[in-house]
Amino acid sequence: MENKKVGKVLLLLCFVVMLITSCASMDTYKNVFNDEKNLNSRTFNASIDDCYFATKRAILSQNFRIEKEDLQAKSFTAAKYFEDGKDTIVVNINVNVITAGNGKATVYATATQYVDKVRVKVDRTFLGLVPVGSEATKVKQEEKTIEDEEFYNKLFNAIKKELNNITGK
Repeated sequence: MENKKVGKVLLLLCFVVMLITSCASMDTYKNVFNDEKNLNSRTFNASIDDCYFATKRAILSQNFRIEKEDLQAKSFTAAKYFEDGKDTIVVNINVNVITAGNGKATVYATATQYVDKVRVKVDRTFLGLVPVGSEATKVKQEEKTIEDEEFYNKLFNAIKKELNNITGK
């Protein structure tokens, strides 16, 4: 009888948790297209190829590493790693350059930041007293989208500077 009560309580608890978590996540998509502020794109008076090359130069000059690139689509993903003890803070930038017509191109950039935390699991034997090995794993935590206006302004200013170097203006 006691097991049935515990089972019912656990089932009720699971239902309440599912209900709460589903309500919390349902509203997220509703705000996707409501933001009038557009921090992460800028149109330049330059060709798509010049903008793409200038964007790569601007990001590489800040010690980012290109991790994935599609030359045909004029897009790439770059990352920069910051060591913090055992953990690593990673900043990722995804860039797409699209023609805007009349010799113009628009650079779309989105950036995220997350922490790679190192977790070590130690295996023990002999009543849990003698360690026989360990296993380290990285766990991705605290991921967030960078929505800082200053960050994007600095990025686009660096692209503009590189465009001026490329075009000789």
